[in-house]
Amino acid sequence: MRALPGLFCLLLSLPASAQVSLRDSGDAAHLFAYRAQPGQQDAFDAGYRQHLAWHREHADPLVWYGWDVVDGPNAGMFVDGSFGAPFAAFDQRVDPAGDGADAARHFSPHAIPQYRASYRLRRDLSSAFPLEQWRPTARMEVTHYTVAPGSRALFEEAVALAKQNLPSGAAHSWYELVSGGEAGYLLLIARQGWADYDQPADHLDALLARSKAPRAQALRQQLTGVVASARTETWEYRPDMSLMPAR
Repeated sequence: MRALPGLFCLLLSLPASAQVSLRDSGDAAHLFAYRAQPGQQDAFDAGYRQHLAWHREHADPLVWYGWDVVDGPNAGMFVDGSFGAPFAAFDQRVDPAGDGADAARHFSPHAIPQYRASYRLRRDLSSAFPLEQWRPTARMEVTHYTVAPGSRALFEEAVALAKQNLPSGAAHSWYELVSGGEAGYLLLIARQGWADYDQPADHLDALLARSKAPRAQALRQQLTGVVASARTETWEYRPDMSLMPAR
């Protein structure tokens, strides 16, 4: 993570209307997941949009994305996330007490919290960073990996080798879990639509299987003892449930 003390001195000294953008200024990724209370989906959506309006009115410099999980065990879950700012930006949130009060007034009564997790973008393992650059795609293929203790170095070696075999233009963003669950990683693959899945598979195992590197097949076999679990799902972007600060 890049240290940006000057940025925060500037951020705190400027009036809200002139706050600097935090776009791609750091590597923090914070995810929050909810389900609507039974029969309250419309009320949850409306309340969440009202809460985003609070952030907009208070000139929140953080980006907030919203996605619906459309398949797998988490289908129907709503995920919101803030990407691309330093971790320290969450120490300088706009009016945390007011934020919490507004959430409690508008959407929390209609929500069942599912999880909260914080990740660090691994730029060295990734091929692109669209969320940090405020360029979300219509969908994302999302894979959650948990890894055995002491196996991070081996797993990252496999990811780095697989990266060499990515097709041109593929946007793979890798994140390492910082807090909020079992040790692991998150892979976000930018997708525009279901037609993207007609292309040859570009997940970790498939990329290693196609690699000509002598080490690739050995790593592929070792991953069976390294990866404790891997779950893939598709997230659909909700622009109406997202907030892109003024640039």
